[in-house]
Amino acid sequence: MTERWISQSEELLKTLKELASKKGEDRLELVNSMIFTLNAIDRSIHGWRSWIQNLPLMAKFPEEDLREMTEGLIKKAQEFIEYDVQVTEKHKEKIPRIVVFRRKGEEDRPERGIYA
Repeated sequence: MTERWISQSEELLKTLKELASKKGEDRLELVNSMIFTLNAIDRSIHGWRSWIQNLPLMAKFPEEDLREMTEGLIKKAQEFIEYDVQVTEKHKEKIPRIVVFRRKGEEDRPERGIYA
């Protein structure tokens, strides 16, 4: 399984490299590239979760390896979330705002809303 995961991941990396080097893409191709990229990230996150939720597996790693992985993941998460905030801030006028509608008697419940 591990060898297959590595092989598939290397193929994903090759495709991502190709997407990054493409020039002159139209809008639909750009959106498609973002979808592919986010699916690749999602696949990786799912793999990480399957590892870390397997405590007998994680018990095989020395503390130093766990520390290194934790620090690496935190750094990548910070970079991704910082980019997320940057893009959201830049394009917030294009994003529909959430309008909260409260039912009678639910004024004290957590806010829920729909996009408007």
